[in-house]
Amino acid sequence: MRDIEDGGREPALISISGNWEKRRIETFEHLGSIGCQAFARSINNEAVELILGSFPLLERPIEAPRFSDYPFRLGVASGDPLPDGVVLWTRLAPELLAEDGRGGMPRDSVPVRWEVAADEPFRRLVRQGMARAQAELAHSVHVEVEGLEPAREYFYRFKAGSEISPVGRTKTAPVPGAAIAKMHFAFASCQMYEHGYYTAYGHMSEEDLDLVVHLGDYIYEYGGGGFGRDRVGLREDRGSRKGRPRV
Repeated sequence: MRDIEDGGREPALISISGNWEKRRIETFEHLGSIGCQAFARSINNEAVELILGSFPLLERPIEAPRFSDYPFRLGVASGDPLPDGVVLWTRLAPELLAEDGRGGMPRDSVPVRWEVAADEPFRRLVRQGMARAQAELAHSVHVEVEGLEPAREYFYRFKAGSEISPVGRTKTAPVPGAAIAKMHFAFASCQMYEHGYYTAYGHMSEEDLDLVVHLGDYIYEYGGGGFGRDRVGLREDRGSRKGRPRV
């Protein structure tokens, strides 16, 4: 805040960038004897949400979660590679089409363990930790992993309760200025599940790619009849003799 001519106060503009989760952890560490709960109660809700995230101190976490079905039905993903790290993602949703939009999850947060290994059987763990799947973020988890080696392949997975996610494979970026003899990459553009061929993704998963780039929206989501209601639901695979719909 600073004084202005009419005697009032002008709000200061603050710009914060970088690792938000790290900023929140640093905030916790510097609260000292004040205490996190007391700090949260001493300022308004908007400030708590800005500084500490979506009320992680005020909600009741579920330490031993139980799910109505397999919670990792949306799979796992990684991206934003750096020479020393990547971002890992998943979302807990045992009931994908739940009418309340929460994917069959409660309103409480759920602890999720993440692991990164140098080998697919996870005999050589290199990084691991805990994250919170919060209801305010649709029980999604974003983990910024650091301390990895450049231009290196890694494997990762998540654990929630007794459930274990599929294993994902990721790669870190080379160091800036490194000589690269060749690079293999694939790209995908805007897509909608009911109107496209998705066999290409099977081939992409089998390739030894260094990078996958999405040039448009990852996927469109509409309610029943919300888009292209006059079109056929699934394209026919013209290479099939019987012309059966194929995804």
